[in-house]
Amino acid sequence: MRARRQRRAGFTLIELLLALAIFSLVAAMAAGAFWGVLKAWNRGGEMLEQLHYGEFAMEQLVTALRGAAWFPSKPSAFGFWLENGKASWVTSGSAFLPPDSPLINGLHRISVTVDAAGGERGLVVRAWPHLTDPEERDERNAEPWLVAPGVEEFECEWYDFEGEDWSTDWEETNSLPKLVRVTLTMEKRKDFDEELELQRLVELEVAPELPGRESRDRSTAPEQ
Repeated sequence: MRARRQRRAGFTLIELLLALAIFSLVAAMAAGAFWGVLKAWNRGGEMLEQLHYGEFAMEQLVTALRGAAWFPSKPSAFGFWLENGKASWVTSGSAFLPPDSPLINGLHRISVTVDAAGGERGLVVRAWPHLTDPEERDERNAEPWLVAPGVEEFECEWYDFEGEDWSTDWEETNSLPKLVRVTLTMEKRKDFDEELELQRLVELEVAPELPGRESRDRSTAPEQ
């Protein structure tokens, strides 16, 4: 009787194998959940990093656009340029300028585009004195500054109040648009299903109500 009770107190091989299978299943489920959480955490970190760079660049864009300068007495020196995925305008303040830039305390022209600089590709800004001959549009001496790596596309549109539509075809290079829409599309990560896109509307308060109206009025005015 004692020997029989001792045999009953032990585990059979089938019971051990069943326990091992259950333990392995629980461990696999726990590992899968852990790696799933870790992957989501990493993806969230990458998304936050992209959002950080994108928001910084967007805030600088909005600040520089709101600081746009334009004077009807010399529109050719202060006009807005928009072509081939590049936007350029005259602005004031320190947006997009390094702290040691000699242009930081006055008016200067900047251009914004997606390009390569410093071995990386992203949103690139160049700045130079605003009185540079607008016919040359020479940026060769303007050092490129990578302000936001990972930006895949930059788009600037202006709102045509007469046609009631957005457009990228800007021909009034001696004037400013009244309302612009800027869009930054961040580089798509391999684990992401969608691209991160940031967009803002900016009103240029110094712009004329009808772009180019002043220059057209002067060109058609009768001689005294």
